[in-house]
Amino acid sequence: MERIDWNQKWKEEGERWCHASDKAFWDAFAPRFRKKPAPGEEDPYLEQFYAFSGFLPGEIIFDMGCGSGTLAIPFAERGHEVWAADFSEKMLKYLMIGAREAGVAERIHPIVLDWNEDWSLRRDLPVCDVAVASRSLVFRDLTASLLHLEARARRRVCIGAWDSPAKSYDRVVAKQIGYERPGYGCYVFILNELIDRDRMPELRFIRYPMGRHTRFASKDELFRGIRASFRYPLTAAQEEKLAGYLAAHATHYEGKKGAYWALDHAEESTLAHIRWDVE
Repeated sequence: MERIDWNQKWKEEGERWCHASDKAFWDAFAPRFRKKPAPGEEDPYLEQFYAFSGFLPGEIIFDMGCGSGTLAIPFAERGHEVWAADFSEKMLKYLMIGAREAGVAERIHPIVLDWNEDWSLRRDLPVCDVAVASRSLVFRDLTASLLHLEARARRRVCIGAWDSPAKSYDRVVAKQIGYERPGYGCYVFILNELIDRDRMPELRFIRYPMGRHTRFASKDELFRGIRASFRYPLTAAQEEKLAGYLAAHATHYEGKKGAYWALDHAEESTLAHIRWDVE
């Protein structure tokens, strides 16, 4: 069988699921990025990611694409030292604000680092026990980026990768119209790239309620976004069902930051947790 170049396929198809890779976008988003659970509540994504990763007590963690501390701060609260890297200085600024509020600033070490720069030229990057990258895979070169993570880990690498085949893909809508073969998310490329390089990745899925709607500026934008999320052609019957479902369930909301359109059903996110041990 002819070998598949998974890195090249990543470069060709990565825009289907990746969020904005523009630094200015994330700088602007930084003040409202981290969602802190209410007192007494747990973050279901954090809890599952932590459990699936199998951290040992006191291990040092390298968190690539840390944002404003969604994982780095809770990791530090659990006794881990964390080297937290992101290409957005604003994200790192709010990370440290949150770390000081949580009383764990001494355990977190921020680093300005871009997935797409040459990490081999950096002399300030530590080797930690475990390297993680959660919902932050905004890189152009799949092979190089996975090797970057491996170079930062003594024992294990853990990744949280979107399983959705496209932006705005909604499984509730897909089920309603009988769309059963949506394609695949970015985790498939990561798994196959690792297997192709003789790694032994372990895969589990993290499912959790989003707690918010996917928001659209207008009803037309909602229709276009949902329609564009179906990678393969719909049948005439599916097209009819889709139009009917969207017409019935597209809803106008008044939020704290302005009005928006969204579908009226509850949403659940699914991410692939991939881990492999560094030999």
